[in-house]
Amino acid sequence: MAWVKETFIVAGRILCRPSGTGKPFAPMGLGSTMTQNHEVNKITLANTMIPSGGNYDTYSRVTAMTLAFNFREFFTANFARFLWATVNDLPSEPVTGEVVTVGVNMVSMLSKMPLSITAVVDAETGLVEYDEDIDFRLTGSGIEPLPGGALATAIAAAEAADEEYQLEVDYVSAPIDDIQPLAGSQVELEILFEGVNAVGTQKRTNNLYYICKFDLVAALSWINVEDFMGMEVTCEVLGDTSRSGVGVSPYMKIMKEKPLPA
Repeated sequence: MAWVKETFIVAGRILCRPSGTGKPFAPMGLGSTMTQNHEVNKITLANTMIPSGGNYDTYSRVTAMTLAFNFREFFTANFARFLWATVNDLPSEPVTGEVVTVGVNMVSMLSKMPLSITAVVDAETGLVEYDEDIDFRLTGSGIEPLPGGALATAIAAAEAADEEYQLEVDYVSAPIDDIQPLAGSQVELEILFEGVNAVGTQKRTNNLYYICKFDLVAALSWINVEDFMGMEVTCEVLGDTSRSGVGVSPYMKIMKEKPLPA
């Protein structure tokens, strides 16, 4: 039989679906790394029949099969999976009459993420209207009064009287996914890895892991200009009791494409 070089440099896609369903697999986005690990508890029996020692017998028991990933795309579904979060789809809508307390060069967060400001007036009388980019500016979460304008003067007068100055804001909210971490539960997913070998046979490899129970993401680096943000997550591959029999793995299977005969 002719020698076939089978070195591996593998890239591919990671997809998932809820375990135990026949649903199609959804892409999980770019994964920089995917590593399969095995934990083993090794039991040894010392050979006490000879002075030189050594072991009389040994037995290794698999205690866990795990997967480790570094996902680089922050799909809302990935936030839900790895932060055990619930997600609400909030559409864009007009908001009227929201009252906030303000201070110069300080951000007053609105109850919804603002897309655009319609009107800003003093909350007490509703008669004094303030202008965007002159009296205040729109930030990612709300409004920030600017120094030197009419609004700054009104705020200073209120503070001199030991009072708070409030505004009434009309705005249009942005469409958002409202993500609530740790409000959901740990997920069990069936993971499919569609791999392609760049060297060796240059053929495909499909790995299917039946039940993957994901841990909470360990850390999120929200401020980092040295590298793209990642979600480093791990899961344990559990045994699927419905898959049994001689020579059948309850954990996973690897489908390795053969090269065609010459």
